Amino acid sequence: MKYIQDENTTSLIVTFFVFVIICFLVIKWDIYETKKHEIEGEYRDFLSKVRLRGAVLILLIAIFSIVKELYKRF
Repeated sequence: MKYIQDENTTSLIVTFFVFVIICFLVIKWDIYETKKHEIEGEYRDFLSKVRLRGAVLILLIAIFSIVKELYKRF
């Protein structure tokens, strides 16, 4: 996707669903890792938390921009 305006509507819809699924899986993974480390009593590295939550933030921004572009088209 060079520019989001150049993409056709079907590819934007497919990309939206892919990003939502990936975002859901990353959030699920973050929750799983947090619970696993709490049960084992281990310290979870702060950098791994920041990386996962940063990835979710980037995905949410991408999802928002796709929704905004789709809203303009309909």
